[in-house]
Formats: sequence, C-alpha cells, structure tokens
Amino acid sequence: MFTIVDTEGVEGMSIRNVAQQAGVSLGRVQHYFPTKDDLLAAAFTSIAEVGGSRVRAQVAAAGTDDPISVLRAILAETIPRTAEDRRLFRIMQAFETHALPRPSLAVEVTQGYDGLIDLIALLLGRGVATDLDVAVAARELLALSTGLAGLTLTGNIAADQAEHIVFTRLDSFVSG
Repeated sequence: MFTIVDTEGVEGMSIRNVAQQAGVSLGRVQHYFPTKDDLLAAAFTSIAEVGGSRVRAQVAAAGTDDPISVLRAILAETIPRTAEDRRLFRIMQAFETHALPRPSLAVEVTQGYDGLIDLIALLLGRGVATDLDVAVAARELLALSTGLAGLTLTGNIAADQAEHIVFTRLDSFVSG
C-alpha cells in the first residue's frame, strides 16, 4: 500500500491496485476492506504504527532515562535523513492531506499529534526546572520539527541543519 501512495498518491490507491500489488484476489482485499476509505484508514493506522515503532527504537537506542535525551531522540526521528525516512514522511503527508477533510480520519490525525505533544510535554516537564508552559513549548517543538522536516524533503534545508535548529530551541527551553 505504501508504495502505491508514494508513487501514485492517495488517489491512486484502490482496492484493485492493492490486491494486484499484494498478489491476492480483489475479493480477498474487499473481505477485509469493503471500501477505499476502510483501506485508507487501515493504511493510515499502519503508517502511524511504523512511525511509533521508529520513535520507540530511537528512544531505546538512546539508552538513557534522561528525559531531555529521550526527547532529543524523539525529535531527531521527526527529521527525515535517509531515502527511506523521506519516503515514509511523504507517505504520512499524503495520508494526512487525505484525512483532514474527512472527520473520522481527521480525528485519528489529531489524536496522533495530541499523543505526541503530550509525550513531549511530559518529557519537558521532567527535564526542566523552570516555570515553562510545557504544553505550549511541546507544540512549538513539534511544529518546528515537522515544518523543518518538510523543508528537508524539498531540499531547502539539510537534515543536520533542521536538527540543529530544533535542538537549539529545545536547549533554550532547558536552559530557561
């Protein structure tokens, strides 16, 4: 499914195309996903799970319980560095663009970001000793990192530069 979305966009994704790519019958795919929206909802959930797994792997690789180090690992994962990172980011953007005007899917996008914002705020709260409004700071950091991630896709900024900008802002919150 992801390959179809990456090469043809969400509009190119159909039950027939997915069945053909998977090498299974159209009826088999329709059994599990009666409509294109059902298929897209499942694909969206799947790409979100891939992102979550990648974040958890980065956190585990950080090998620390220090909340700011964990936060750095999470924010670093939002910046696409490799060809595969860029592919996954493009696919996520395509799904989000498709989902936003559809209330049932838009809720999933909103809830996903809310969960990430809550996690960032929790880690900030554990890592800073100032009166920082961690909810506002968390939204700012996520907006900054995802916006910069988009600029890495277009080649307007290198991944290292994007990460440096995000980490500099994080450091300003930590040093207060």
